[in-house]
This record gives sequence, C-alpha cells and structure tokens, in this order.
Amino acid sequence: MRSEQIRIGLLGPLKVTYTSDGVRHSSLQITAAKQRQVLAMLAANANTTVSTDQLIDELWSSDPPSSVKTIVHTYVYQLRKLFGERLRSANGATLLTTHPGGYLLTVPPENVDIFQFQELMGRGRAALRHGRPDHAAELLGQSLALWRGPILPDVDMGPVLKGLSVYLEEQRLEAVSARIDADLANNRHGELVGELRRLVASHRLHEPFHIRLMQALHRSGRRGEALGAYHQLRRILDQDLGLEPSGEARQMQCEILNSD
Repeated sequence: MRSEQIRIGLLGPLKVTYTSDGVRHSSLQITAAKQRQVLAMLAANANTTVSTDQLIDELWSSDPPSSVKTIVHTYVYQLRKLFGERLRSANGATLLTTHPGGYLLTVPPENVDIFQFQELMGRGRAALRHGRPDHAAELLGQSLALWRGPILPDVDMGPVLKGLSVYLEEQRLEAVSARIDADLANNRHGELVGELRRLVASHRLHEPFHIRLMQALHRSGRRGEALGAYHQLRRILDQDLGLEPSGEARQMQCEILNSD
C-alpha cells in the first residue's frame, strides 16, 4: 500500500484508516496505550523527525524508566510491525522510519486531519478577507466538519499532546468565529442567534461570541435583546475577571444605541 491511502484522525478519538484496493476502507486497531500515544505524537508531527527525547518527555513527564530509550524503540518497532508490509510511502519506502536521534512518519499532510483542518481554515479566512463570504463559509464549514469530538479522548496525553490539544481547541474557536462572520456577511443573522446563544453559554469568556450575538440580534430587529447581551457580557467580565468589555464591544453597543 502507498502512504497516500492512509489517513490518521486526531480531531476526536484516534483513527487510522486505509484503502486496500482503492475503494474498500479498513481500519487499524491499536489497543496498547503507549503505542497510541507514540502514534499520535508522530502523526501530529508528520514528515518531521520526532526526537527520542521528545517522545520520552511526552510518555514520561517525570521519572522515566532506566531503559527508556530501548522502551521507546520497542514501541516504534511494534507500530512498524503493526503497519506491516501493507503500508509504504509514495516512493515505496517504509512508512515509519528511524532517523538519527528520532523517528519519522511519512504521510501526506492532507491525510492527517489536523493539517487538513488548518489548511481549510486558512483558505476560508483568506476568502473572507477578500470579500468572498459564500466561499469562506463553505471552506470553514468543511474545516469544522473534520472535528469528531474532543481531541484524542482515548489517548493518554502528556505535556506535548496536552499543549497541542489546547492550541487546536483555540484554533477551532477561531474557525467558528470566522464562519459566523462569513454567515453574518451573507445576511444569515436570524439563523445564527440560537447557535450564538449556545456558544455564549458554553464559552462565557470568549468575548467575540458575545459581540457576534449582539450583532445578530441587532440585525434581526431585536434591539433590546442586543443591549441585554452587552450587559450580560459586562457582568460576566466584571465578575469573573474584573475587566470591562473591549473597545469592539463598546463600539457595537454605541451602534445599537444610535440606531433608529
């Protein structure tokens, strides 16, 4: 098998699938906890050598065993054996290879969902900047559809994967905000109110969602509710952080107050 046919999903439970005949999809079941953790690290850094020290830091944040490098090598060997002869890179080389000081997983970036998500999100935000909200909404929707749930809930995460999880969740919220901006530009404000209320409830301190809720309510002719959303934001920020709303939020409030 060629590496173009393997896909690895990290935006949700760990998922490894491949096609054996160009049509039929199969999955690889990896049950050992440490092997899953190693594979997640290698996939998150696909086509870049991951050093043995990085893997050690991820697998044992403190008190690693004395034979730690041998153990890491064994985990990689077991993964390579699991892949077997079926999985090969585009030029026929072994998919998972040993390099000086570390290991390399050779997989096209578009076949790892985190890279596909980031690529689609970048294209969507660029389309929004260039005044193409329809195309932006489509691309951003595709990027968000790749998320199957919380990141790697079935993988033990050390400091590296935990940091990646936090970073990707922040990017997901940015993609949601950009998609909402695209929908607002497409005059879909009425359809967004319910979604924005849910987002505000689940992400109390994410101010952009509060501002977009104010905007969607105001455009829907619900001026009083829009001002109520501003006062709710102000209360939350004061109670939780001792802060005032941002200049953007205050400007939106002024626009609402000055509207006919």
